[in-house]
Amino acid sequence: MQEEVPKLKTQLAETKGIFKGRERKELETKIRRTEEKISAMLEELPGILKEDGYPDVRAFMATYRKAEAVVEQYNRDLAEWERKVREKGKPAEKEQAAPPRRESVLKRLRQLQAEGKSQMSKRKTHDMER
Repeated sequence: MQEEVPKLKTQLAETKGIFKGRERKELETKIRRTEEKISAMLEELPGILKEDGYPDVRAFMATYRKAEAVVEQYNRDLAEWERKVREKGKPAEKEQAAPPRRESVLKRLRQLQAEGKSQMSKRKTHDMER
């Protein structure tokens, strides 16, 4: 949705001429509505995250970035494993390494999620100590 606004603004800038007044107004209205939708969504975001157990958007984003790194590492490991299997063909059972474990990645993601949500209780405790 955020990509839509610059496209509409570009389209508005390209709409020139005497007989293009109606098109310009429609584009301006579309831009305004899209910006209002984005603003409303951004206002709702903190409430949604608090309902899900995160203290604030910053804690969620920190957890999200960590989870993203875990998933990217898993994908790199999996690609490396697939490359090794293709290079060796069908290796003997002793040589064949197991693929990266998906369960361990899911476990790590759940752990990161729990840590992100628990930051709320840690902050409250820390604030009380001050």
